[in-house]
Amino acid sequence: MPEDMTTVEERLQALEDRAEIAQLRAHYCHVLDHRDWPALAELFTADGEFQGLAHAKGRAEILHFFSKTVDPMAEGFWHFCTNPTVHLDGDRATGRISIQYLSQVSGTSYVSAGHYDDTLMREDGVWKFRKRQITFYYMAPLAEGFTGRPTYIDIDGRPLVPQPC
Repeated sequence: MPEDMTTVEERLQALEDRAEIAQLRAHYCHVLDHRDWPALAELFTADGEFQGLAHAKGRAEILHFFSKTVDPMAEGFWHFCTNPTVHLDGDRATGRISIQYLSQVSGTSYVSAGHYDDTLMREDGVWKFRKRQITFYYMAPLAEGFTGRPTYIDIDGRPLVPQPC
C-alpha cells in the first residue's frame, strides 16, 4: 500500500479495492472460458480496450472480436492467472498478472503462457478494465513443448502484417 495511507479507513479501502480487482480478474477468466461474450464485454469500461491477438476498442468491438473471431478459433480454452500485482491510485489502478492458457484447436492440445498488463478504473463504484493487454511468451502444440509464437490478427481474424514482436 502507498506510504501516504495513514488512516484505518484508507487502508481498509485499499484492501477492499484489491479484493474487488482480484474478483474482476478471476471473473474475466470464468466468463471467457464459458464463452459468455456479453458478460465479458461488460467487464470493460465503455471505451475499454483489449490488446492481444487483435486490438479491440469499446465494448462493441470487444464483443465482436470475442463472439465472432475468438469463439470459432478453439473447441475449448482454459485460463489460469497467478502472481497478481496492483498499484492503486484513487479510482484508477494498474497491475500485471501472469497467465497460463490451455486450448484445443482442431483436436490438438495447445499450451501457452504470458501476462496481462491491466489499467483499471472504478466506474460508478465498480472496478472495470480500461485496458487489458496480453503479451504471450509462447504458444505451441503441447507435443512441441514451450515454443512458438501466436499469430496476431485484426478483430475479424485476418493476420496483421507485419506481426508485432
